[in-house]
Amino acid sequence: MTYEKVYEGVKKALSKSDASKIDRDFAVQCNIRGEGEGSFYIAYKEGVLSVEPYDYKDNDAQLYADGDTFLKMFTKRISGREAFEKGQLGFDGSVEVVMMLEKLEAKKVEKKAPASKKAPAEKKVAAEKKAPVEKKVEPAVPAAPVAPAAKEPEKPEKPKS
Repeated sequence: MTYEKVYEGVKKALSKSDASKIDRDFAVQCNIRGEGEGSFYIAYKEGVLSVEPYDYKDNDAQLYADGDTFLKMFTKRISGREAFEKGQLGFDGSVEVVMMLEKLEAKKVEKKAPASKKAPAEKKVAAEKKAPVEKKVEPAVPAAPVAPAAKEPEKPEKPKS
């Protein structure tokens, strides 16, 4: 797995997160071990959550895991606590800040219910029941009587040869 895939996956997952339960600013550097090695940071400053592909030297905590573990953690397939207990995640720094990452919840996306197959037919029946409204247009000027059209004289048939 490449560094870019891990970073983009975490960034995408966190872009769908609700940080309203976070009550203080923090910065966590995530260090990817093994394949795709590199680091990125997650910061919450003045109400804005950001994920950037750089080292964050003045961080509150550092996490250490392989790329797959980071993706699973931030897509909520495994908790940070589970990863730590299984030996897949290590950290240095503030335990409180690391625990704040658990507060990042995925935003609920409302899905539209699929339209039932009967809905269009019901609409059609309802439309048929309504009588069409006819608009009567009154002429602005009274119409002059129209003389019947003169009949054109009939043309004689040509004799057959």
